[in-house]
This record gives sequence, C-alpha cells and structure tokens, in this order.
Amino acid sequence: MTLGLKHGENRLRAYSDEWPGLYSAESCKIQNVCGELLIAIQHVGSTAVPGLTSKPIIDILDSVETLSTAEKMIPGMETIGYDYPGDNGIPDDRIFGRDRHCRRFLVHVVVFQCDRWNNYLKFRDAVRANKLLATEYANIKEAIVKKHPVGRGTYPELKQEFIHRVLHQSH
Repeated sequence: MTLGLKHGENRLRAYSDEWPGLYSAESCKIQNVCGELLIAIQHVGSTAVPGLTSKPIIDILDSVETLSTAEKMIPGMETIGYDYPGDNGIPDDRIFGRDRHCRRFLVHVVVFQCDRWNNYLKFRDAVRANKLLATEYANIKEAIVKKHPVGRGTYPELKQEFIHRVLHQSH
C-alpha cells in the first residue's frame, strides 16, 4: 500500500499512479454515505499532482452549503471509518480523518466556492500546470521533512509562504 502516515510523522513518498484510483474509490464511498449533503468533491493536495513527491495521505475536498453540514455528515462518515475532530483550528475548514493510527485519507469540508474552496483548487491547478513550481514545491517539502520529521502541525505551517506566493501569482 502506498498510503498511510502515523500520527505526528512527516514523511514523503514518490508519486504513485495508484493515488487517483484510490481517491476515486474513496470519493465514491463518501458520495454513497453523504451524497445528499455534498455539492462537489475534488482531489486536492500533493497526491492530486502527477509526479509530485507527497505525504502519503489523500486529501479530498468536499463542498457543502454551510459548514454546519459537516456535523450532519458525522453518522455517514463514521460508517466508512472516519473520525471527526471538528474545527481543528483551520478557519472555514472541517476535517474528517480515516485510519486514526495511520492516516490514509483526510476530508476537508468547506463551503462551495468560498475562498478556501477556490484556493485549494487554484493551488492544485497551478502546481499541476507548472513543472518548475512543482519542483520548487517538492524541494521545499523535502527540506521541511528533513528538518522536522515529527510534528504534523509544523509541516503545513512552513509551506504557507510558498502556497500564498503561488495563489497571489495566479490572480
């Protein structure tokens, strides 16, 4: 299996051609248990960028009408193995995680076409479209993981400057 990251661990893997299929299968499961609550589902994060070195966790972006919809998703998501830590301190984003001891999937629930939704997609699309950006991003992530092999919160925090720069350039 090419997926999975233990709690608190920061590790990267080479891109796997399996990841789009794993995303597709998981998004179907989510659609089956929460479909009436969702507006759209997208594969985001580094595993959605062919060829990009990534943390081996598939990020799935679910869009809803309001953030309170995430609470309504809990019973269905639990039936397919997700826990719901809730807000997690990320503004305008509710997160479900699957496989608590070795995370394989994270589902970000955001309001459809809000800034957060748009930024996830803009960043993914910018990195997909520009090989130089993808290489720079991979190098940044590798340096972060080398310096901080433990501490999941540090990893996204240290990527923010690059992400903001890419989002600013794509306007």
